[in-house]
Amino acid sequence: MITSLINLRPPRIVVVPIAVAVVLFVTPVVGSAQDPSNPYPDGDPSGYGFDENGGGPPVDKDALPPANLTTGPTPMAVWQLVQPDWRPLRQEIDQLVAASKMPVPPRVEGPTLRNEAHVAFRYGHLPLAHELFFAHVALADEQALEDLKKLQFCAYFRRPVWALRWGVSIGLHGDTDVTSYSPIRIDGSSDGRGMGMDEFGGGMEDFDDPRGGGRRPGERPGQGPPDDMMMDEEMMMDEEMMMEEEMMMGYDDEFGRSGERGTAKVEASIPDPQVTDPAITERFDDLMGAVASTVAEGMRSRIEKGQFGHALTEVDPEAKDQGYMVGGESVPQAETRMWIPGVVYLGEGSIQEMSKAAVQANIELLLHFDVALKEVRGGTTQNLTRAKVLDCKNGKTVVLSGAMDSREVQRLQQTNRGTAESHLTEALEKFWSIIDSKIAVTPFPHLTPEVARRRVTGLLADSSLSPLRKLAEIRFLGVSGWLTEEEVEQAFDIAIGADGMTVLYGSPADAIEILRELALQTVSQSP
Repeated sequence: MITSLINLRPPRIVVVPIAVAVVLFVTPVVGSAQDPSNPYPDGDPSGYGFDENGGGPPVDKDALPPANLTTGPTPMAVWQLVQPDWRPLRQEIDQLVAASKMPVPPRVEGPTLRNEAHVAFRYGHLPLAHELFFAHVALADEQALEDLKKLQFCAYFRRPVWALRWGVSIGLHGDTDVTSYSPIRIDGSSDGRGMGMDEFGGGMEDFDDPRGGGRRPGERPGQGPPDDMMMDEEMMMDEEMMMEEEMMMGYDDEFGRSGERGTAKVEASIPDPQVTDPAITERFDDLMGAVASTVAEGMRSRIEKGQFGHALTEVDPEAKDQGYMVGGESVPQAETRMWIPGVVYLGEGSIQEMSKAAVQANIELLLHFDVALKEVRGGTTQNLTRAKVLDCKNGKTVVLSGAMDSREVQRLQQTNRGTAESHLTEALEKFWSIIDSKIAVTPFPHLTPEVARRRVTGLLADSSLSPLRKLAEIRFLGVSGWLTEEEVEQAFDIAIGADGMTVLYGSPADAIEILRELALQTVSQSP
């Protein structure tokens, strides 16, 4: 604080030349010497434009006296010439005060790279979080050994996994311009109007339109962009607000002092993390209601239990002791967001479009909701939804749920033969059963050194795996005793070159810097 004040710029002082000063202060003396009895030879002694009889124009009491070459400038004029501009000093003091009020971040504890992986996760950057986690375990210090040993084996993909990469998408087709999607609700309510028993009709055969929808999250049917007039009005309002803010910030009184409005209240704070996007949740609820919430809860519980891998399953969204930066820079909110923690939202479109998007995003398993809408008699909407899991590696369907039909739920409720919950449970029973049996991880099997060496050869040749993902598994094989120290060195050298030796034997700070940079490069180079 003291150093900052010393370095402040001095007030701006107007230096009056000596010659001018002589004129200012000598001239009045000369004038009085010329005519001591009449210091105002031009008439009005007051200098305000009145004649001797008090006549003349109205007097402006706030006006400065007129210039008088005989008597010289008035004291007020001299003050205006030499008064300092204190505004730069005042602004810098305000900045120092604001900085002193900035909240001090909590003390960061724990492994640096794991903390940064959790920070990236909390701000919605799942790919970066994965890469930083791999960097953390590739470092293999004492704090990373526990996470290093969390490597599991997935029989479905026939490879080791720390975390399976899931994506989710929506395919909307049928009468997509309906005024209400009328999804299934647990309480039996519907977004559409009620219907009588005579209005039931239609079925699965009515939903054969292969077209996919393309609305963005939160955009309702028939809702287009605002017209030009509305846009112009909004832009004008925004400009007026900005002008008002600028005027408030720049308010000075007549003496150059800032008024109350001129003091900018800088409230610096740590940005609040947001793992998932509320707009995505709202869109899922609008389209599918209880179907979306039921499947989301089923996926969330399995992820938290580590069924799809144990990496990043214990991230605390409210953690305060892991910082909020990666490599010394604050992390902005991710553009590509998560539907639930650990599942990236890819958008809306046909299954073909979404599977391509999943491959580009390096997603392994795609959970796709197929939502078919049909407007029936009376203006009501039939909402029929299925959930499908697609293997993005080979394009094959892993499992398809039963049909979850809003009109069928109404039938069951009106005839007291079932509820929305029972209908969803029945439609999803085999869906969860197949996922639990096919897509689950098991403890890593014991390997022989020969098998481990073959695995390393395959790792280094696999272009679908990032360098850090390769280093992480090589470290695991070395720590498990299936690779010699020389074999680990050779594998690191092949994977990342000379930096491999720095990671293995350099200082922790240098190793962390190299691994972090690899994580950032991998994410920036991904499509």
